[in-house]
Amino acid sequence: MLRSMYSGISGMKVNQTKLDVAGNNIANVGTTGFKSSRVRFQDMLSQNVTEALGPGRNQGGVNPRQVGLGVQLAGIDTIVTQGMMQPTSRPLDVAMDGEGYFIVGKGEIPNSNYAGVLVDSREHSITNSNGMEINFTRDGALTLDYQGNLLTSDGYRVLGYDLSEKKDQYGRISDIKSIDYSSNGVVNFVDVDAKYGLKASDTLVPLRIPDVVHVAAFKNEKATDGTEVASNFNYTGTGKILNDDGTSVVDPIPNILITTPSPNGVYTGTTDLQIQVKWVDSPKTQPDGTDWGTTAVEGGYRVFINGNEFKGLDGNFTINVDAKGKVDLLDEDYDGTAVTTLTLDGEPTGMEDVDRPKYSWDFNVTAEREKKVRSFSIEKDGVIKAVLDDGSVSALGQIAVSSFKNPGGLSKLGRNLYQNTANSGEAIVKSGAGAAAANDNTDGFGDMLQGNLEMSNVDLAEQFTDMIVTTRAFQAAGKMISTGDEILQDIINLKR
Repeated sequence: MLRSMYSGISGMKVNQTKLDVAGNNIANVGTTGFKSSRVRFQDMLSQNVTEALGPGRNQGGVNPRQVGLGVQLAGIDTIVTQGMMQPTSRPLDVAMDGEGYFIVGKGEIPNSNYAGVLVDSREHSITNSNGMEINFTRDGALTLDYQGNLLTSDGYRVLGYDLSEKKDQYGRISDIKSIDYSSNGVVNFVDVDAKYGLKASDTLVPLRIPDVVHVAAFKNEKATDGTEVASNFNYTGTGKILNDDGTSVVDPIPNILITTPSPNGVYTGTTDLQIQVKWVDSPKTQPDGTDWGTTAVEGGYRVFINGNEFKGLDGNFTINVDAKGKVDLLDEDYDGTAVTTLTLDGEPTGMEDVDRPKYSWDFNVTAEREKKVRSFSIEKDGVIKAVLDDGSVSALGQIAVSSFKNPGGLSKLGRNLYQNTANSGEAIVKSGAGAAAANDNTDGFGDMLQGNLEMSNVDLAEQFTDMIVTTRAFQAAGKMISTGDEILQDIINLKR
C-alpha cells in the first residue's frame, strides 16, 4: 500500500480534531470566563531511505533521504489570556482582572473555623482540605441561598478568609471573627476601620452575606493569666505630644475598664455608648458633673457620652449604666440601679503647655444586638464590606484567590470549573488581609471588579480563519487518499 494514503488518513484525523476544538471555541463564545483552546500538530516518524554520509577524501557528504509518514497531534493548549470585561451592575457579579482563580468547594459546612481548609501562610499552599472538594473557577457570577451562603451558579461554596480586628500594633487579634462556624455560622460585626487594621485567619471557610450582623457586647480584654485589663481609648491628634519647650513627651492616653456588677466584664446595656474625652474652653458643668451656677467658667477636660457633656476626668471615676442603657448624672429617667459600671482611668496629664484643642480621645462601648445589612460591596482585594442600618460598616470576610505556576495545565471539569493536575502544580493561595510583609504575595494577583463579568477570550475572526484553513487541509488529505486509490487502480489494471 502507498505511504501517502496513510499520511492522508493521519491528516484527516488531526484536522478533524482541530475542527472539533474550533467548534467548541465558537460554541463557548458567550461563556463567562471561558478560555479558548488551540491545536498544535507535529510530524510523525520518518522512514529512512538512505542514511546520511559524512564528507570523505574524494567527495562531499550526503544528506539523509527520508519519507515522512504523516502528522500527529502535538498538543491542545488552553489560552489563558484575559477576557473582555462586561459591566452588569449586579452586586454579586465579580470579575478577576489579572491573575487569579476563585477557590470554590463542595462539602459540608465546617463545625468550626479551625476545621476549614488549612492554608500555610508562608508557603501559600493548601495543606489540608478537611473533607472539602476543592475546585477553581474564573466565573464570578455568584449567588446567595436563603441562608446567605455565597455560592457559584451550581451551588459550589465560595471560600475565603474570616477576618478579625487587630488589637494592637504587635499583631494581636480580637477573638471575634467575622464568620464564626463554632456558633452556627453567625456573622459578627468587625469594624473595617479598626485602628490597627484587619487580620485574616489561616483557614478558608465558606463565605456568607447575611440579612443581619451580630454585634457583640463590649467586654474587657484579658491578660495571659486570665485577669481583666483595661482598654486604651482611641487617640486623635498629631502623633507624639511634646511640651512647647520640647522637654518631655506627654502620654495622655486614658483607658476604660468594666467592673462589677457587670458579669465577666461584659457590658450589659441595651444602648451603645460613645465616650469622648476632650478639652472644653467653656464647659457646661463643673468637674463633678454639677451645674456651674454663678461660679466662673474655667476650661478643662470633660467626658462626653453620646455627645452630651458628663463631667470632668479627674483621676479614676465611674459611669453607672442601668439595664436600659441610661447613665447617671446624664439621663433623667435613670433608675438608680447600675447593671454595668464603667471605670475611666488615666486623666490626660502634662498638657498644660500644649495646644490642647488639637487632641481628643474616644471609645465606643457596644451593646449586644443585631444590625440589618442595608447593602454590601466587594473590594478589589476581595474584602466583603456590609453597610449596616446605623451607617456603620462591617467586614464580612475576604474572598480567597489562587494562581498556578502553569495555568495551562489545569484540567477542565465543565461548568466553568478547573482542577489542578500534576503539571499545573499546586494552588498558590493569595495572602489574606494583614499578612506580614515577609509573607505577603498579594502583588502577584489581579484585582476583583464588582459589577463586572469576564467574558470568553475566544476570537471569532481567528476561529473562522482556522476553520477555513482546517477545512481545506482536511479536503486535501482526503484528495490524497483518492489520488492514491487511483494509482492503486492503475497498478491493478496492469495485469489485463
